[in-house]
Amino acid sequence: MHLAFSRRMKWLPVLVLASTIVGNGCNACGPEQHAITATAPNNLTLGGDFGTRQVQYINRRLTQPPATREDFQFLFSTLDGLAQGEGVAFTLAGTDAQTQEIVTLVLGLPVTLRQGDTYAVGSTFHVDVSAPSEAGFWGPHDLQQSGKADVAFVIATYTFPPVTYTPTFTAETSSGTIQVTDRSPGHLQVHLDLRFTDTNGNVRTLTGDGLVDNERFAALCN
Repeated sequence: MHLAFSRRMKWLPVLVLASTIVGNGCNACGPEQHAITATAPNNLTLGGDFGTRQVQYINRRLTQPPATREDFQFLFSTLDGLAQGEGVAFTLAGTDAQTQEIVTLVLGLPVTLRQGDTYAVGSTFHVDVSAPSEAGFWGPHDLQQSGKADVAFVIATYTFPPVTYTPTFTAETSSGTIQVTDRSPGHLQVHLDLRFTDTNGNVRTLTGDGLVDNERFAALCN
């Protein structure tokens, strides 16, 4: 009897450890993992001399890598309400439902991001949509005017192989507003009401709601 009891007690710590791993989603396999999603569940509306069209498939999940540690951690911390600095950049990108061109909007906003805040566009900057590094798409951003938004906006065709982006519209001047309509730790919703003009005087508008959210999940077991 005492021998059987001793054997059961010997296996008890192993069973407890196994139950803990299963119950907590393999937490013992590694540290908590992070990702950031940038979406527009109801699409965005692109306007121009053609009328209006939907920008769809706006659903980007950013991880580290490919994002650099600095850029990823800065945006993640800003969304959590812990940022240090002046401005933060993130990107909403999708596909023109009719032409299948890639529509890319990069927003540079003050890190405060309080619910109810409305940021007027103060400056337009450029990004290279063909660069694998996506430099300037995510992370710290130096605002040109304190308390105002900076924006970059590009429409480009996409072909492969090889992967080639050919811009058909690049904003040189911009106006409009970005309003923070919902805010909580790890979550941001903005309403866009933007107007862009290129070097040839062509005009595009972009309206709708964008979401940026932090994700936390357990590391996968091998």
